[in-house]
Amino acid sequence: MRVLVTGGSGFVGRQIVAALRASGAEVIAPSRAAADLLSADRRGKLVAEARAALLIQAAWVTRPADYWHSAANLDWATATIDLARHFAAAGGQRVILVGTCAEYDWRLADAGPWPESRPCRPATPYGAAKALAWAVIGRLGLSTANARLFSPVGRHEHPARLLPSLIQAVETGCPVATGPAALTRDVMDVRDAGAAIAALALGRVEGPVNIGSGRAFRLDALAAAVAGAGSPLVRFGTRRLSAGEPLVLLPDTGRLRREVGFVPRITPAQTVADAFVHWRGLTRAA
Repeated sequence: MRVLVTGGSGFVGRQIVAALRASGAEVIAPSRAAADLLSADRRGKLVAEARAALLIQAAWVTRPADYWHSAANLDWATATIDLARHFAAAGGQRVILVGTCAEYDWRLADAGPWPESRPCRPATPYGAAKALAWAVIGRLGLSTANARLFSPVGRHEHPARLLPSLIQAVETGCPVATGPAALTRDVMDVRDAGAAIAALALGRVEGPVNIGSGRAFRLDALAAAVAGAGSPLVRFGTRRLSAGEPLVLLPDTGRLRREVGFVPRITPAQTVADAFVHWRGLTRAA
């Protein structure tokens, strides 16, 4: 299987590439510098040269301070749709979009994990752009799946994200502002997230599939695992949530487990320990 992975050097993308290569797939994963997807000419050239049967689109705007509301989301939706059209015209067979839980309606009041059947009514430009790209790609006549990511964490995260921020607080002694202690998310090691998306891509399952561990973690529990319970370095409730962002955001991972056959292998304790090693290594190298 010859696979073209865009965004293959990113936080999630590099783990998708690693999992694909471990499975024996032939992977083409150009760097952003080598393949500017926001250039129409580069998109067509990339697809033509790759000659891939499978496309995994993992490239997008991802900077924590910007991506929820950036105007660049529309550029990436347009680029993604055009990339998929080139891929279909070149004889490609299957497209996997790395989507997001932000495609779902955040305003519905329910207590349980969200299934893929939950209505999509994005509250942010990021979610709306991903949903737009998915709606169009699904009509190109190809085999398609939307890997809707929830809360991957681990090595190579942007330093402004939650887990690196907690680790840096411990390492430097400087307090970190966070959301409310009761904030609850599905914590999935990014290596498991990449492996789950690779398994989805190499299989035949179509449509939206939630990518998560199926484990719920409150923010205060995650902070305790990193900094210790009651640490004065973690200042809960001093950072506002994004507009409309729910306090509890959890996926129903039944489809991932039953149909894709994927079960996470890495525990949260392993994730935290490995992230500490990663960030300490970067600090010493600097």
